[in-house]
Amino acid sequence: MTYILITRPLTASQQLAGQLDDLGMNPIIMPFYTFTERDPGFDLDAHWSGKGRKLAVFTSPRAVEYGLPHIASATADMLEIAVVGAATRRALEKSGRQVHIQASSGYTSEDLLELPELAEQPGEAVIYCAPGGRDTIAEGLAGLGWSVTKALIYERVSLSPSHAQLEELDSATELISVWTSVAAIDLAAQSLPAILWQKILASPIVVISARIQQHFQTLGATRTELTEGPGNPDIFEAIIDLTSEPTGNLKNI
Repeated sequence: MTYILITRPLTASQQLAGQLDDLGMNPIIMPFYTFTERDPGFDLDAHWSGKGRKLAVFTSPRAVEYGLPHIASATADMLEIAVVGAATRRALEKSGRQVHIQASSGYTSEDLLELPELAEQPGEAVIYCAPGGRDTIAEGLAGLGWSVTKALIYERVSLSPSHAQLEELDSATELISVWTSVAAIDLAAQSLPAILWQKILASPIVVISARIQQHFQTLGATRTELTEGPGNPDIFEAIIDLTSEPTGNLKNI
């Protein structure tokens, strides 16, 4: 039986696990962090000067969840909203907000920064994110002339695998693991027993970005598969492709 180690945050992991259960696979849900609200340390709504372009950048549905409460209705009418990824756009539109700037293709920070409208008459930009994140967007916008502030409105809280989770991972024979953030990789490398971490590196790994793929390769991963997109449907298709290969192509540990 093929075991699928899913390291996404809990809700997304559970949704993907349900799909895999239906196919007779054995998902192991093991998120390495969760999220909690964070006080940004200043009044975000009073931050805007009232002059020039005002850009609010949302980089994930989570940023929408924790960031929108900091924007008053009167302020929202003055803002241009930029997003990274279709899921972030859907979260904003579900909350009744209009998205003004999004890359027509791709879902990375680099895709957003390539848009020519961001180079025109730069003003003030606030990026709603967690500590330690979105440096690429912040540096890219600053390079285009924007005055950039990071609104650190939520943060990661690390989680440790349970004994039962570790036992299940240890017993897995055919293993595929799923990774959607560098933070989860680093936490796993620090918290997992060395023999289990090496087992992951020696098995097929599904990742959602070239940056995560490169990070794994520097750690010694033997096989990484890049998905077409960041969502569960893309991850699911990548897993199906891997498990449809001839018997023996998956690493038996």
